[in-house]
Amino acid sequence: MKNYTMESAVANFAELMEHAQQGLVVNIVGSDGREYQLKLTPLPPRKPRTPGSAKGRITMSDEFFDPLPEFEPYME
Repeated sequence: MKNYTMESAVANFAELMEHAQQGLVVNIVGSDGREYQLKLTPLPPRKPRTPGSAKGRITMSDEFFDPLPEFEPYME
């Protein structure tokens, strides 16, 4: 376990990240006395995306494709 003040943590952030990646817990003490911990937490693996999984869930009305009245002068 490594302990740092907030000022030294900001100045040595790359070193702190390296310690966390090695599995060490890094304690940071803020100027207000609060303590923070920096530790490595692996993310769960993402599920693979399935193409077409939203098919049929989104519908567009026929009016969607009608020209907008604001653009009529440009369409003449």
